Amino acid sequence: MKGISLRKAPEKGYILAYFPGLLVFKPYEIHEGECVFCGWEALKDRTPGECHLFDADTEYRMIRRESSGDSIELVLTRDEEKLMDPNLLYTQKVLVQEQFSKEKDMPERLVIVNRYVYSENDTLVLKNYRISV
Repeated sequence: MKGISLRKAPEKGYILAYFPGLLVFKPYEIHEGECVFCGWEALKDRTPGECHLFDADTEYRMIRRESSGDSIELVLTRDEEKLMDPNLLYTQKVLVQEQFSKEKDMPERLVIVNRYVYSENDTLVLKNYRISV
């Protein structure tokens, strides 16, 4: 897939990618510099609008900005959260839709780690989140 820096992504995990008119959520592996998953051949020359490659410890995220033609890339890790105030972390376990969870090697739940901060006005604000399994 175009526009993704695979050297920043976990070697093996799950891909959650949004293409125009298509959502892809599957297990993947990085093989010979390519993100390989079931059906990747048809998408390998397309650029997703948003892509999350994640495992239990790390998430690589790429979001394409249509207005400027560039993209935002983030790498979020569990190790970073160890250094954060635990009172500013909120973990949710969310169910995966059955159309995805019934597939082989797919999780029934995802873990979302919400990272909060206080603004200069002492308001609690969601700064970021990390998708995990």
